[in-house]
Amino acid sequence: DRPWITAAETCECAIAYLSVGEHDRALELFTWAQRLRTEDNSRYWTGIVLPEEVHFPGGEQSTYTAAAVLLAADALGGKSATANLFADPNSLPLPSEVD
Repeated sequence: DRPWITAAETCECAIAYLSVGEHDRALELFTWAQRLRTEDNSRYWTGIVLPEEVHFPGGEQSTYTAAAVLLAADALGGKSATANLFADPNSLPLPSEVD
């Protein structure tokens, strides 16, 4: 029962906003998630409790958080072959088109 926000869920929400054409809102959420980078910029804290701004769960820097941040960064960048994987479902081939 703690009012906390996770970087992974924030980035997942950003991808959802991208999928409905809300690029600016997606970028705003992704930018906010950068607050959860560790001091040396090598990892992301899993979550933060507000308004205290305490990392929660204590000391956790999960791999699923890093994965969600990477997916959102890729989707926002739009440069790689997989950038639209979640952001634009219409870009995926239909099952009948896959060998």
